[in-house]
Amino acid sequence: MASEDKTNTYEETVSRTTSEPQTEVTVTEERARTTAPSDDVEAYEVQSVTTPEEESVSAKAKEAARSLKDLVYSLGKKTKEVTEEKARELKAQSLDAGATADARDIQNLGSNVEGLITVFEDTMTEIRKEPYDEQEKLLVGYKKLLEEQIKVINARLAMAKRLKPGA
Repeated sequence: MASEDKTNTYEETVSRTTSEPQTEVTVTEERARTTAPSDDVEAYEVQSVTTPEEESVSAKAKEAARSLKDLVYSLGKKTKEVTEEKARELKAQSLDAGATADARDIQNLGSNVEGLITVFEDTMTEIRKEPYDEQEKLLVGYKKLLEEQIKVINARLAMAKRLKPGA
């Protein structure tokens, strides 16, 4: 009787019915609780008994989870590829459109472009003939001149947009 006091054994049976009406899963667990008289330490042993039906359902659930994981992974990969492809296409289109617009704007200047380029190149050539300390002063001055001319161009552009017929 004293050994029975030290060891309490109980069985617990749990029955669950899955969503499938034909399959019933039964899990039986045996737990033994042992208390040593000299120590206040409790040790638990858990033994699980599974049925073949439970293993089948478990295997099916694991396979379904793996399949779902693979599906999500492949969808993510495909989405990434399509997104990268669309980004490349849009970038190429915007570069082509920008270059085309710049070329069209330059062509609108007509014969004046050649004169402007010639003046710029001649000025840069004359500056290169000077000593380096003088080149620095001349280039700073030329840059300021060009910046002022850009401001004039921007002001005239704004005025032309405001005075455009139909605007």
